[in-house]
Amino acid sequence: MFLSPEVFINLLVDFLILLFSSFAFFISLGIVKYFDINKDTPRQYNLLKRTYLASIIVQYALFFKIILLFYFVFTIDKISVLLPGAMCGAGVITANHFGIYLLSLKVVNIYLFGFWILFNKEDMKTKDYHYTRLKFKFFIALFLLLLLEFVLEIFYFHGINPAKVVSCCGVLFNSAKSLGISLLLNIPRDIVVGIFYFVFLMILGFGYFKKDILFSIFSLLFVLVTILAIIVFFSPYIYELPRHKCPFCLLQKEYYFVGYFVYVFLFIGSFLGIYQGISKVVLKKRVNFYKKAFLFDSLVVLILSFYPLYYYFKNHIWLF
Repeated sequence: MFLSPEVFINLLVDFLILLFSSFAFFISLGIVKYFDINKDTPRQYNLLKRTYLASIIVQYALFFKIILLFYFVFTIDKISVLLPGAMCGAGVITANHFGIYLLSLKVVNIYLFGFWILFNKEDMKTKDYHYTRLKFKFFIALFLLLLLEFVLEIFYFHGINPAKVVSCCGVLFNSAKSLGISLLLNIPRDIVVGIFYFVFLMILGFGYFKKDILFSIFSLLFVLVTILAIIVFFSPYIYELPRHKCPFCLLQKEYYFVGYFVYVFLFIGSFLGIYQGISKVVLKKRVNFYKKAFLFDSLVVLILSFYPLYYYFKNHIWLF
């Protein structure tokens, strides 16, 4: 599978990101060990200059990681035609047991990269570089996760066997057959939809009353509940097929790439919402991302809610 051009590009760009991030990693080690703003020495002066270099590296790494995540999704969808049984990226990502972990880690790393960028922005506003050692300690941990992601990616693509039959999305997201997620898929869809809108209303309420920690917790919960609600309830209305519950097929052109809008808005809204609480706990500073986070969460709710309503007004009947 390494011979696939798309796979090769994924690995090459990820390797280059890791290579340049390694420079920031070694800079971080020196800063964590020796940085002291109260000292006026040549070493301290050099460390200050290196903080700017490391910050630039991380910012560009985040930019390319975001692009590469979309390209990774495109890649697994592209090579689905090479695997017997796969009809979309769902079959490819589950072709071996590394796939789900890899995709999850890629998403988590983008969240963490984004948090680091905001930490760095706050640090640059301080006169005493108050958060410098903290943010580079954070980057050391982030670099190790980045290294783990690259290793997982090698194992994942190497472990894909083009001769092995994989499961299609119809099998994977069938609650009767997919044992790994059967407990979640067997939750009554009315309860899932109720929780989805309840969590959204909690985000609105906690944002209105400026409850940072609860706003952050429910923003994280909204990501998990939204994905479950897409599988259990909303995706069949998008596909207009009651048995089609795949969250990957939303990315197909047949459905006007609506999945990209849903997932991008979901990421932005949850990212800003989660950071609202992290900033207060870690940086001891309140930011004001309530309105922006709620705006993007609202777009997710509006897009998903449109499809069952449209289906009902068009056909005068519900799918379930």
